[in-house]
Formats: sequence, structure tokens, C-alpha cells
Amino acid sequence: MLRKEVLHDKVVRHLALRILREKLASLPNEIDLSKELRISRPILRECIKVLVAKGLLEIGPKVGTRVRARKHWNLLDPQL
Repeated sequence: MLRKEVLHDKVVRHLALRILREKLASLPNEIDLSKELRISRPILRECIKVLVAKGLLEIGPKVGTRVRARKHWNLLDPQL
């Protein structure tokens, strides 16, 4: 169980940094991103939920996972 938490934290941090450093409008689709990161889709989904809660991402039907405007980000969060 501890290993999953460590992996989860690493993936959240990696995705957050990727969003902060790059000018992304959206993330790749779930299948491609999970293959790229070499993680399972359920772990990726949980990481995306964390980033939605931090204000970095939003999920919409038929539009996928999009990066929110910087004004919505919780930049005081220690993981960011």
C-alpha cells in the first residue's frame, strides 16, 4: 500500500510540474498518458482527481481533461 501512495504522489507531482512548466491546453488522452507514464489507468484517474481539486485541471464531457486558467490554480499548495 505504501508503494502505491509513493507512486501516486510522484505522478501528481510530475503532472503538476508538467502543467506549470509547459503551456498546455489539455492533457493527452487517458490511454496515451498512462502508457507514457507507465502507470495503470486507475492510478492516473486518481492523480487527475487530485489535480482537479488543486484547480489545475477540469474535466468535461466530450472535451477531455483541460488545463484551467492560472488564476484558478492553488499555488499555495505544497505539492505545487
